[in-house]
Amino acid sequence: MYYKLKKIYPILIIIALSLLILIPFFKINQLGVHSDWSFHAARVQQLYLNLTRGHFFTYSATDTFSKVGNGNFLFYPTFFLYPWAFLKLFFTPIASYLIYVWLLFVATGLIAFFCMQSFDKQATWQSLFFALIYMIAPYHLYLTLNNYVLGEAQAYMFIPLVLLGMYNVIYKDKWVMLAIGMTMMAYTHYVSLFISVEVCVAILVCYLIQNKIIELSKLVILAKSIGLFILLSLWQFIPLFTDYFHRDLFRPNPGFMLMQSAGDFFVSAVSNGALCQGGIGLILLFTLIFGWLLIDKNSKYMWVYLLGVLFTWMITTAFPWHYFIKTPLAIIQFPYRYTGYATAFLAITLSKILFTLQFDKVNKNVINWGIVLIMPVLYAGSISPIIARNSNSDGTVPVLTSQRTGNYKTFRDAKDLPIIINNSSYNKQFSYGALYGETDYMPMKAIENVESVLNRVSYINGHKKLLRQYSKANEIHYLVNTNRRSIINLPALQYHNTRVYINNRLVDTQISDRGTVLTNLPKGKYNIEVTYKPSMLLIVARVIAVMSWIYIVFLWGIKLWQIARNNLNEFSDVD
Repeated sequence: MYYKLKKIYPILIIIALSLLILIPFFKINQLGVHSDWSFHAARVQQLYLNLTRGHFFTYSATDTFSKVGNGNFLFYPTFFLYPWAFLKLFFTPIASYLIYVWLLFVATGLIAFFCMQSFDKQATWQSLFFALIYMIAPYHLYLTLNNYVLGEAQAYMFIPLVLLGMYNVIYKDKWVMLAIGMTMMAYTHYVSLFISVEVCVAILVCYLIQNKIIELSKLVILAKSIGLFILLSLWQFIPLFTDYFHRDLFRPNPGFMLMQSAGDFFVSAVSNGALCQGGIGLILLFTLIFGWLLIDKNSKYMWVYLLGVLFTWMITTAFPWHYFIKTPLAIIQFPYRYTGYATAFLAITLSKILFTLQFDKVNKNVINWGIVLIMPVLYAGSISPIIARNSNSDGTVPVLTSQRTGNYKTFRDAKDLPIIINNSSYNKQFSYGALYGETDYMPMKAIENVESVLNRVSYINGHKKLLRQYSKANEIHYLVNTNRRSIINLPALQYHNTRVYINNRLVDTQISDRGTVLTNLPKGKYNIEVTYKPSMLLIVARVIAVMSWIYIVFLWGIKLWQIARNNLNEFSDVD
């Protein structure tokens, strides 16, 4: 029986600590939101509404983002927002988000645990240490519960998969794990995918320094991994090729922003707060400073530590970023985005240090359990300011009480201070625009005329008109009644694969000087439907990805069944 418990207790600890993290938030039952919240919440709201209409795929925002057909669903990964949308079908809005975050924490911890077990065989305690450190790192708390940076939060789950995958390619001649890890990055956050490629190159360079040569067989295995990655993730990139590149759409400006000095970074880390720019926290700062002395310099962990130092350096202005402004590195925008990988490398290093920790006359199990029990204490210090913000016991945080009326207005102003939302006010937030992301992926002509577009102003023969409109899944319908031939300029964004139906008949349209739908109609009454039609290439790529996943799961199922049978035989022998 003890042998059986030894197999599952790390999983139970990860699940229990994840729940312990979220219990105070469930009790408060309201959220203090700002920053990226309104962007992701609006996306999930659209997914949820389309699910209630019986439509799984969402291509354009017809109920949120000012109801103008914003195509961010085409160009920004959405896959891992679906669990939150499904939860909204069964739970209150606040509970659905908190359950979603709990699932993110559990998944993050379990993936980290099993990846470390594969990296260092049979080191169960070390794997548990890594999982807990990685799961409750201040930067992870910042992503999920403080500033709601959910694209990166989802990608954070899969960083251990990428690291293990690259390790397997180089040292074990296995290539599937890396393809899956990179695919998960493509399904969550493109910038994190780009950073993952950089990290893999850095690991490859370390291998080259260590071995003086890269065998052809390693490159062949790497090529296999890239091929599988393409099969699994090509569908995610198809809209970029068909509707984004060379289509004169707005794109985020490259560069390096929100940077801080190394001194400020260290001060922030000492505070152990859930911050973007100092998110490694106190214990990983300790690892950064003293890891060189505590790690065997001839082991693989020394390379892990050095990579942790490298990516921590890249978070700060101490790294010479000004030399890279005109390079592809500039697409990351915020160097603190390297914190996820810096955290992973330093957490691996610290887990090894803690695993080898010994004291005279103190049982090793006592030391291990003591380390586990310290983890929630560290978490409590990081999260307490967020709990205070959400509870709003002193009344200093404004509370959302009404929805927007009148002209377009963002949910938060430029100061981006938090505001409290609860279950009763939750849907009112969607009458406002998102401070960040509202205009992403809009045609540049629409950006130049953003006020009239976001206020949904139509033009009939050059005269302003507010037309009656209603939304369906991926469809915006406009009701038009003209008493003579008219040129209709609608506030619906026009993308390459946008299609327009007038009284259920597909028609050719033009692009207006606002980057919106323009059509010419004779006298009469019309129902104009603006929708998005996915390309056949996108549909085929999805089918290929699904078939590839089924094949991988089938092979893994066989392997797991064999492992389960062996474990059952072992349990029988123990009993």
